[in-house]
Amino acid sequence: MKAPISVVTTFGLGRTPAQVGMLEVLAERGIVADHIAGTSLGAINASLLAAASSADEMTEFWAWIHDEILSSPMRAIARGLTSRQARKQEKQVRERFAQLLPATFEELHVPLSLSCTALETGAEVVIDSGDLPEAVMASCALPGVFPPVSIAGAPLIDGGLVAGVPLQAIPERTRTVIVLDTGHSAVSPDVVAGYRWWEVGALSYAHQIRGQAVHALVRMATRVPVVVLSTSGGRLLDFDDPTSAIEAGRRAANQQLDVLPARLRKGVYNLPSGLDEFEVLQDLQVPASDG
Repeated sequence: MKAPISVVTTFGLGRTPAQVGMLEVLAERGIVADHIAGTSLGAINASLLAAASSADEMTEFWAWIHDEILSSPMRAIARGLTSRQARKQEKQVRERFAQLLPATFEELHVPLSLSCTALETGAEVVIDSGDLPEAVMASCALPGVFPPVSIAGAPLIDGGLVAGVPLQAIPERTRTVIVLDTGHSAVSPDVVAGYRWWEVGALSYAHQIRGQAVHALVRMATRVPVVVLSTSGGRLLDFDDPTSAIEAGRRAANQQLDVLPARLRKGVYNLPSGLDEFEVLQDLQVPASDG
């Protein structure tokens, strides 16, 4: 892969810990990010990577947020419906970020950009400077779980709503993009079987925002190679076993990187199910044997 390399973490809800396993595989293969972009819960992994946190530290965070906040997403949503409980949940996560992360973007080891959604207009807001924990909190402010975060007077919420694949702030100098995708892949039939109504709601949310990823991928893949590492395993609202999710991410990354050619050309590699149904992306898809 040609440097500079940009690593992108997507939304993913309960699948998001799989990105930790993907990052482990990249590190083992000597693939180093020159720029990192994140959105939604993926902003957490993006910021920890930019801060040079270890895979163990990332794993510990996902175990903590399960135990303290998301052991029952429905209870977390119920708590989020009251102002006092919503602020309490936000305070817990904000304090944890303050323990794990530098105070500002400027103290990071690798340049980072985080995408948020402007509550007033629905526009994407990209943050790459200033208060880091505050920006991470804004990017992953899941509606119904965490309240909006005001930055520069503007209320911001979950970036995944408008930038599920946050490619807008990727530097022009980037020569290769690696997308750690835990949200856009269609769910496998065995996972869908027995879905409860609130899980159907989460999956519907994922399907609705899949379309906006298409434009971002097309725009980027016409310029540089875009390698997508994706997993379709796991329920979107199941945070119970982050260790298994991380292992699923490792398996997916190893399998999908193993089939890449030695030299990459412009286009999309490893297009996941769901996104592979869009004809415009099919035209940009590069077969594993091609390079």
